[in-house]
Amino acid sequence: MTSQNMSTQESQGKHEVRVATIHDHNDWVNMKAREIDLDKELQLVRDLDGIMRHFRELHTFVGVSSNNIYWTRTMSPVRQILIPTVDFRYISLMNPRIISLEGDDIRCIESCGSIPGEIFVVKRKPYVFISGYTLERRYVELEYGSRDFDPGGECVLASYGNKAWIVQHEVDHLEGITIKNRGTKVNISHNLYA
Repeated sequence: MTSQNMSTQESQGKHEVRVATIHDHNDWVNMKAREIDLDKELQLVRDLDGIMRHFRELHTFVGVSSNNIYWTRTMSPVRQILIPTVDFRYISLMNPRIISLEGDDIRCIESCGSIPGEIFVVKRKPYVFISGYTLERRYVELEYGSRDFDPGGECVLASYGNKAWIVQHEVDHLEGITIKNRGTKVNISHNLYA
């Protein structure tokens, strides 16, 4: 067992930990996350990183924010997200900030672990430039997407493989914004390919 798994299990044993949904932890999901004190809360964010990675794998989430994970160790979500890198490895960012969103809005289909069983069409930008701090307290800036991406007309695209949209989704969570606030609910037939 790795030390990260042990830390996750220890945190889960000492504190209530589960996926936060609008059905059981609506206030948590919709709460604005607080800043992380990088000098005093490194163990907390390392523990949260392990928990986020565990739930990402367990539920096949493409990204995770602290608003997705309810735990009793803090009184509110903290500004931490787990997002894919360009090569689909995952990085935990503390106190992330969107520096720039560029390009024309594109309608994309999204779902969310905090809003189970529902799908929304959300407008997203094709390019995002984000900054934050790694678990090693190193400041990083990351670019995702393309400023001039053109989907080729009025279409709706799935957001699951688009890292720029995943980042925007997770940062929205930290502001207390969900796809339910930002998008339009849609009913998609289970028989799409008939």
